[in-house]
Amino acid sequence: MPHYFDPEQSMDFRAGSEPSQVLEKIASRYTGNHPAVPFAFRAYSRHGFRQRPDARFDLNLGEKYPEAGLGQYAYAFAKLWSGTDSAWEAAISCYGPVRLHVNGQQVYRSEIADEVNINNRRSITIPLKQGWNALFFTMCKTASGFGCIFGTIRSKWGSPVFLSPFAERSGQAGWICSELTDTDWFAGRELPDPASLEEVSGLQWYPRRSWSTEEQGQSVGKRLFGGAASGDYAYGWTRLLCSVPGYAPYDLQLRSQGAATVWVDGKECVKLPGAGQYRQKVELSYGSHEVLVKFEQGGTDWGFSLEWIDRDGRICLCEQPHRVHGTERTWFYLGPVSKTSQYSPEELQTLYGLWERETGGIYWQLDEPGAAVRAFLENINFARWNYPLGVTLYGLLQTGRRLSRPDICQYVDKHISLCTRMYAYSLWEKQQYGFTSINYQLADMDMLDDCGSFASAMLEAYSGCREPAALEVAKDVADFMMNRQERKADGVFYRASPGYFMENTLWGDDLYMSIPFLIRYARLTGENRYLDEAAKQFMLFKQYLYMPGQRIMSHVYDFKYNTATMVPWGRGNGWPIFSLSELLEALPQEHPNRQELEVFFNEFASGLLELQGENGLWHQVLTDSGSYEETSCTAMFVYAYCRGVRLGLLKDRENFVEAARRGWTGLTRYAVDQWGNVHGVCRGSRYSFTPSYYKDDLKWLMNDAHGIGIVMLAGIEYDALQAELRLADR
Repeated sequence: MPHYFDPEQSMDFRAGSEPSQVLEKIASRYTGNHPAVPFAFRAYSRHGFRQRPDARFDLNLGEKYPEAGLGQYAYAFAKLWSGTDSAWEAAISCYGPVRLHVNGQQVYRSEIADEVNINNRRSITIPLKQGWNALFFTMCKTASGFGCIFGTIRSKWGSPVFLSPFAERSGQAGWICSELTDTDWFAGRELPDPASLEEVSGLQWYPRRSWSTEEQGQSVGKRLFGGAASGDYAYGWTRLLCSVPGYAPYDLQLRSQGAATVWVDGKECVKLPGAGQYRQKVELSYGSHEVLVKFEQGGTDWGFSLEWIDRDGRICLCEQPHRVHGTERTWFYLGPVSKTSQYSPEELQTLYGLWERETGGIYWQLDEPGAAVRAFLENINFARWNYPLGVTLYGLLQTGRRLSRPDICQYVDKHISLCTRMYAYSLWEKQQYGFTSINYQLADMDMLDDCGSFASAMLEAYSGCREPAALEVAKDVADFMMNRQERKADGVFYRASPGYFMENTLWGDDLYMSIPFLIRYARLTGENRYLDEAAKQFMLFKQYLYMPGQRIMSHVYDFKYNTATMVPWGRGNGWPIFSLSELLEALPQEHPNRQELEVFFNEFASGLLELQGENGLWHQVLTDSGSYEETSCTAMFVYAYCRGVRLGLLKDRENFVEAARRGWTGLTRYAVDQWGNVHGVCRGSRYSFTPSYYKDDLKWLMNDAHGIGIVMLAGIEYDALQAELRLADR
């Protein structure tokens, strides 16, 4: 069987198979290739197109233009970034006739069947070039409707970040639409360039970017918060730039239509008890300073103005206190805030939060028509919540601990913290805008894939970082697993997924998506019912998936046919035995399922042992030596064997130690190259009753998140086993 790379480029050949060396290389490569870049914050118009719960944009021009006449046209326009030349799978449903051009080329034109049935969901392959891509819809009004619904084919994968075109809107998020036209304006004309000025297109585009003349005459409080309840207040936040070297006096000039308080760098500077003007000399150092203003409603029109004058009579400039793309505004506003609420400057001066949660929640906004500030996930493998990254972060965290590398642990903590701190925001954002732009799976939690793996890593990290928001997330995940996750009559977890390919199935993968979290949540809360649930699920999954003649597991049980698929996929066996090794470590000796699970662990481990390949690796289809040698399942088996021996669970000690040695050596010789790249990891799978799907269709990837963390975890366990064996020899 061909190797993934030249043997002389292997980790084993260049640096040996000593675990700490391998762990350091893999972890350093991963963190270097996926730097800790946080969310992008962008201006977004609440007057634009909303997303639906399926993440697609509802480009319903019939709602935007109820006055539109039959045969009139309008256009929707956005741009989309792609890091490579690629193809994106989208889904469209049509209210009426629609054409889509991508980068000037027509890629879709609605058919009659599309135009008369908005429930007809059609898949489209969108060709994307590296760089910016222009997506341009032409839509015509008919009696059936006007516009379309367009976006990702699968909401669990998240939504691409569509940005507004034209230079004036650069950096803003969201689609824009044109005014109505009586004929197809762009018939015979070149489609607009997303980098050009709006006026060049010859049409007016919406949402509008500036206040009307009447609105411009109102104060910021009136424009943004209108008729807030009497006594409510709001905040303004900016960053002051002081250009005089050293310390110098600045003339603070405040005008407010109600009571106001000003903080500079978190310290109260001015407190104005009522409407009026105020001047004060304040000494400030060179550089930037956080400025926060609390302003209370003082009549029907309320707001403030604030200027700082330096010693030469120049008005000091301000800049955004946090980078928000798509706007030049330097003040952010938060409100209305109830008169009973109290917040410190430290609590407020961040975009990582949500306030007034008891009454629905508020977040920072801009002094532009309908302009909200929104967080967007624009990274591939950082600040993202999904199950493969849960395994990756678990491996990185344990590697950082094993190597005494706090930088690696801090990287993991930051990744997890960004997700958990924005959990409440993501739920609020889903309500506000139809779909969240971060934490897709967590905010739309309806299956174990969405929560268990990452939440397990989160709880593992919590012992070190103590991020308070993690407890809120963990509580909701536990509630989902115990009370809302779909179950069959016997209580087993399964995937209902109506209308989707996995409808009415049970997956061995879900043992990992549930059991490690339940173990850690039991440890956190001291409630053994979570351990009982973990043991119960394993016993039930065994009934459905275990093939006793071969002593290995089928990947999936399909209730539509009332049978297991009888295909022993490698990783489909890796998830269960990995999880069982963790469960047996946590399960008390007196637990009623303990003995049976321990016997099963030995049977299962022995069945896998017989299938280890000649290079020490296991195959993609465990019983087919002609299928490729797969890295993630090999790492999981090595992990389970090492733990089983260390914990005294495996009876055939010598054979399992040797199998672990061969497996680890095989990984460093054939799967991990000298640069720390991890090869031979099966991509994310569907399921099939035929082995050929797993063997021929499920190709391997390099540096796939399904395998990186688990290889590190295998190395940690192998290192721990070697250390224990050395001590035993003494």
